[in-house]
Amino acid sequence: MTIPRQLGPETGPRTALPDYSRSSATVERMVSELHRGSERKRPSASVRALFPAAATRDTALRAVLSALLLGGAVIAAVAIVLLLVTLEDGRSPGPGMLVLLLALGTLGLILLLLGLRFGIVALGTARSRVEISEEGLHVVGALGSRRVQWRDIVAVESRVVHPVHWLTAALRLRDGSRVVMPAFDRHVWTYGLASGQDIRALRTELRRQEGKAAGRRL
Repeated sequence: MTIPRQLGPETGPRTALPDYSRSSATVERMVSELHRGSERKRPSASVRALFPAAATRDTALRAVLSALLLGGAVIAAVAIVLLLVTLEDGRSPGPGMLVLLLALGTLGLILLLLGLRFGIVALGTARSRVEISEEGLHVVGALGSRRVQWRDIVAVESRVVHPVHWLTAALRLRDGSRVVMPAFDRHVWTYGLASGQDIRALRTELRRQEGKAAGRRL
């Protein structure tokens, strides 16, 4: 029989075949080589990604809150400047003025911190995700990302309090540290709800990976 040198349509892309000599095993070797080539092109493991439940809505809401809070901080700063300007030259502010300036300064600082917090969380909501693969998890947040191997994870915690993300979910590692997952940041009105399906899926996958690791050790 004659072995073609290429496969595929005459007018389209064609696949080159190895140059085997004619023998009874030529077809078997040719098919085996094609299978090996397809396996090399196939990804070693599928990757599944988890995203915030309502990323577009949450990003817009948090961005608007951030803008309002930062605007309030600017207004407080302008008010402080105007009050200081009204003082006569050479005179220090009285007790009432000092209390007012202190209150405005405190309010401005609180609004500034809250505005920055909501801005960071809005950015995190827009780009955060958790990618699941056979090797581990790739956690992407607002300002960076981190890859965590399955063997380093002890538990998936769904009610972690964080100074920026507030109530969120995190991975607890064997060294005692945590990796926060911004994709699971909660709103205040969802604090009392149970953890979602994505958290349960992560815990199920963690148990599966632990079972595989135990099987390999045996």
